[in-house]
Amino acid sequence: MESKPLVTVVLPVHNGERYIKEAIDSCLKQTYNNIEILVVNDASTDNTREILKEYEEKIRVLDIEKQTTLGAVLNIGIRASKGTYIARIDSDDIMYPTRIERQVELLEQNKDVVVVGGQVDIIDGDGNITGEREYALRDRDIRRTFFWSQPFAHPATTFRKNIALDVGLYPEDLPKVEDVDFFFKMSTRGKFANVNEKVLKYRVTFNTESQAKMVDHFKRTNAVRKKIVKELGIKPNLRQFVLWKLEVVVVFLIQWLPHKLFMWVFELARKIFK
Repeated sequence: MESKPLVTVVLPVHNGERYIKEAIDSCLKQTYNNIEILVVNDASTDNTREILKEYEEKIRVLDIEKQTTLGAVLNIGIRASKGTYIARIDSDDIMYPTRIERQVELLEQNKDVVVVGGQVDIIDGDGNITGEREYALRDRDIRRTFFWSQPFAHPATTFRKNIALDVGLYPEDLPKVEDVDFFFKMSTRGKFANVNEKVLKYRVTFNTESQAKMVDHFKRTNAVRKKIVKELGIKPNLRQFVLWKLEVVVVFLIQWLPHKLFMWVFELARKIFK
């Protein structure tokens, strides 16, 4: 066995037959080999389970009863994992080959870093690259975005399992925004970082329905931020507060735009205020 810590890739899936093979194959093609791939099958009713059988000698599969939130599914996987580090990926995303190697290297060299992410390409339903997202690299710069933008692409993160357990893992009563709460809690235990290279193809399929979901996601995120201020005492500085409230106004205004224009404005705002 290699001397480097074992990484568990936790891959939750529910009815993911269309993309699950691509996701698993990208895990198997990593340049870092000391990996456990743990697929948490959240009571899939399509052909997902049959596809997973094709990989039975290369991955672990946990078949669980249907959960109400992603946080609950992830917590089951983390508790069952063997790794020192937990690497996230969703069932419709694709890792770049050096992702785990680069993130483990950073975590090993920086013992005070508790979560590491990276840069991502955005892909559509057919796997075509439609854009990219850039994230700040250093802890100080990452924290500046806390109250108006997510510090990471959630499925592109790798984090220390012991710290995640220590903060109580993901909340299981917050649909869609479990990562917002989780990263705030993790921020109280150490530093954040992002590697300066693409680590993931992040699939975003967008239409009018998902636009409504995106606005709802923002409202839920805003509620978590308010809760965090009250419960953890993490307060925004003046710049963060102004950007936070500006975001509230902008989202309210642009929610009425055609969905393609909505997404364009949203991504432009991310770049301007990063």
